[in-house]
Amino acid sequence: MTDDPSSAPVRRVAFVTGVASGIGFAVAERLRDDGARVVGLDLRPAGPDGVEVVAGDVTDRAAVEAAVAHTVDVHGRLDVVANVAGVPQFGRLDDLDDDEWQRSLAVNLTGPFMVCRAALPHLRATAGCIVNVASIAGLEGQAYTAAYCASKGGLVMLTRALAVELAVDGVRVNCVCPAAVDTPLLGEVAPRIPADADPRLMDRLQMLMPGLVAPAEVAAAVAYLASDAAAMITGQALALDGGRSA
Repeated sequence: MTDDPSSAPVRRVAFVTGVASGIGFAVAERLRDDGARVVGLDLRPAGPDGVEVVAGDVTDRAAVEAAVAHTVDVHGRLDVVANVAGVPQFGRLDDLDDDEWQRSLAVNLTGPFMVCRAALPHLRATAGCIVNVASIAGLEGQAYTAAYCASKGGLVMLTRALAVELAVDGVRVNCVCPAAVDTPLLGEVAPRIPADADPRLMDRLQMLMPGLVAPAEVAAAVAYLASDAAAMITGQALALDGGRSA
C-alpha cells in the first residue's frame, strides 16, 4: 500500500534572524530540533547544521523582503518568525553619539518591524506567529543604556500593538525579555561600563538568582510561545530575569 503524501504531517517553517551565534543560533537550533524547517538571516552566512542561512542585514529592507520571499518560495509557507538579531549599547548619555543611537534603533527595532511587515501576508495565510526577543531593559529603566532601553522598549510596544491589530487574523505576537544572557555580545558590554559608574545603579542590573541566562533557556521560551501550547497567548512580554522584576 502506498502512503498518501497528503496525509503526512505538515512541517512548520520558521524564519529566524541573528542565527550566526548566541541567542539566534540557539533559537534556530531549538526550532529545528522541534521539527520545523528553519531559514535564518544574518550578516554572516553561518548557523546550526540543517538551517539554511541567507546573508543579509535586518536593517536593509530589500534584503529582508528577499529573504522572506526566498523562504516561502523554497518551503511553500511561513509559520513562525523569530526576531532575534540585536546589538548591545552601554555608556553614559553624554558619550552616546548619533550613529550609535541610530544603529540601536535600526537593528533592535526597525529591523523587527521590517521583518514583521514582510512576513505578515504569509503568516496570515497560516495563522502563524511572531516571537520577538526584547530585553528586561524594555520593561524597566536602566542606567547607561538609553539607546538600548529605548529600542527594546519600542520592541515590546511594537509586539503589543501588533498583537492587538493581528488577533482577528489569528496571528499571535509575543516577546521574551531576558536579563543578562551568556553570549559573546555580553563581553562587549563590560569594557564600556563607565569607570565612575554609580554602584547603586549597577546593582539594579543584577538578577536575584545567581548566574546568567543561558541562550538555550531563551530559545525554550521562544519555542513555547511559538507552539500550539501557547495558542491563546498573545501580546505578552515574558521576562527571563532571575526574579529581578518580581
